[in-house]
Amino acid sequence: MTVATLFPSVLGVEFAALDSCLRWVHSGDPRQLRGSVTVDQGTSVLAKVLGVVASLPSAMTDAPIEVRIEVTEKGETWIRLFASHHLMVSTLQRDRGLLVERLGPAAFKFRLLVRDGTLDWVLEHVAAFGIALPLRWFRISATIDSRDGRYHFVVDSELRGVGRIVRYEGLLDAAA
Repeated sequence: MTVATLFPSVLGVEFAALDSCLRWVHSGDPRQLRGSVTVDQGTSVLAKVLGVVASLPSAMTDAPIEVRIEVTEKGETWIRLFASHHLMVSTLQRDRGLLVERLGPAAFKFRLLVRDGTLDWVLEHVAAFGIALPLRWFRISATIDSRDGRYHFVVDSELRGVGRIVRYEGLLDAAA
């Protein structure tokens, strides 16, 4: 397996069932994408602290977003620039059929599911500072689909007893 096939290697034959826009973005080639995003941030003090620790964006509506995907020996690095000033960087790797996203001190393992050309990220494991945390504490999901030939994403995260941490939704221009 080569790194250039991160999503195809995690999804296997299901990769072909993705919408062509999603296949293009997740093909394993470096990408530079632009679009717009709306971010809802949790309002509790703990949600705001977690947002700072994980470098999550603050609330914004229909703001510009740039996403750069870099392919490395170990996987992919996703560099997101929200509203030209907030940087959020995560790394993606494969681990035994799951996709691992590292964001700040946290690591999230997702099972990827393809349904009607859409890609759903289903949370399977969470760790912070290398310590496994109870999965029941979290509700984190991502759904990726295509809208009028554009890459549409919805990411939502909540922590039990705290509520929403962050939710962001947007569209990226993608040449499929």
